[in-house]
Amino acid sequence: MEKVNSPEADFGFAAQLDKSAAHVALLALVLAVLVRTAWISDDAEITFRCVLNLLHGHGATFNTDERVQPFTDPLWFMLVAAATPIFRNIFAATFTLSIVLSLVTWWLLISKMATSFWSGMLAGAALVLSKAYVDYSTSGLEDPLSHLLLVCGLLLGFRYLEDRVRRLPTSSLTVLSLIYLCRPDLILLVGPFCLLLLLRSYQDLRTTARLIATAAIPALLWTIFSVFYYGAPFPNTAYAKLATGIPWGESMQQGFIYLFDSLSRDPLTLTFTAIGIMLALRQAAEQKAIAAGVILFLAYVVSIGGDFMTGRFLAAPLLAAAVIVARTRLAGFAIGAIAIVGAALGALSLNSTILSGQAYSDRSMPQTGINDERGFMFPGRGLLTARRNTQDSLLQPDWSPRPKSVTIACGLLGSASLENPPENHFIDSCGLADPLLARLPAKLDPNWRIGHFERRIPDGYEDSIRQDKNLLKDPLTREYWEVIRQATRGPLFSFERFKAIVRLNLGLVTKPDYDLYRTGAPGHP
Repeated sequence: MEKVNSPEADFGFAAQLDKSAAHVALLALVLAVLVRTAWISDDAEITFRCVLNLLHGHGATFNTDERVQPFTDPLWFMLVAAATPIFRNIFAATFTLSIVLSLVTWWLLISKMATSFWSGMLAGAALVLSKAYVDYSTSGLEDPLSHLLLVCGLLLGFRYLEDRVRRLPTSSLTVLSLIYLCRPDLILLVGPFCLLLLLRSYQDLRTTARLIATAAIPALLWTIFSVFYYGAPFPNTAYAKLATGIPWGESMQQGFIYLFDSLSRDPLTLTFTAIGIMLALRQAAEQKAIAAGVILFLAYVVSIGGDFMTGRFLAAPLLAAAVIVARTRLAGFAIGAIAIVGAALGALSLNSTILSGQAYSDRSMPQTGINDERGFMFPGRGLLTARRNTQDSLLQPDWSPRPKSVTIACGLLGSASLENPPENHFIDSCGLADPLLARLPAKLDPNWRIGHFERRIPDGYEDSIRQDKNLLKDPLTREYWEVIRQATRGPLFSFERFKAIVRLNLGLVTKPDYDLYRTGAPGHP
């Protein structure tokens, strides 16, 4: 068969050295950017509080007097908890994990995933020019681990599909299913690709069922543990964000605003994502499946109203689109066109990526409710900008027992929680870390802000927390919270607690009058 020439035709050992040098140069640039932009978000510090409570023997929860899961990323939580004793500093552990995992992801993308040198370099360069991807390659959130699992799972899937022996794709499906333990909704992103693997590997119904069950074991085990320990199968944040009472049409409108916000601040991210989707239309079923996952996930992001952190939910779809580009053998014209578009759009946000430095800051709060979270937190929580005592050992051996106190907070809950001892109980009025408020609707507010859905505090709730008694005034709310109290505060192996868990999750307990909490009717706080 006659060999077809390509733009990156191999000219021998010298050419391979040049490609390796280019890969090293890109990774060196990525490392420099990550170190210069590394930061910790307030949401991450909510997880940090849970990690520190666990390490001090208070349990894997936010407030020490009730078992609640305020984080969506149990796999990341466990990884940070394992690394923190080694580094004796939760910030150092998280920065190290984030930077190392992100570098490995970049390397796998450009050297293992890519089918050609230039396709890989285009994909890798797009990521380092994307504000969204750079921002959430650190931040203390689960993104670095999610990104690594995404690339590893897809890489294993491609190798399975190219393997003539056609063994079962157990490893690929298992790795991709672990994404659920980083962020459950990312399953939408990888779902179509997983379905393709199941269809291509189909032998009989029994074999497929066994394959699905094997891949789902980690998620299933965590769900069982979550029901046993926390009294609920899903993170508390899921209940808080599902019980807002915000009309679907308003959420959709906010979701589109979220996309336009990204285009204005970081035009490369969505544009390159669209390029990946368009390229997939002319590629094999594997790339089409990835593109379908990207579209499905973006539709979901719009439907929930996006997020208050600009670009947060767009980093993973961008990476998936970069995988499509890396797997595509591009002609010289296509390489040049994509490179020009990428360079031009990436240049518009260079001050947030390659040129970003210690002076980076953005404390503005636009009317959209979407802010540059890295710009807001970086001056005080950046790797190169935070005061030294901010990153002193937070194993906190001085967390000696102190009198119980109660604080009501919503915004900057994570930062406030790290600055107070575990005896300080935080009533999260946005519901993310509170099992009762998460299940009550948000206040009726025409100027609501995405991600910050304030709840009305039930009459008597603060005194109830302070005295560890059910002193709520409203009878229905008191009955409802009593079941929640049994599930989240009762002895782990108590029969009454197990009964409360069943009642709570099967909806066998009467709920409060939601209109009272939604509209603030007379006679209610």
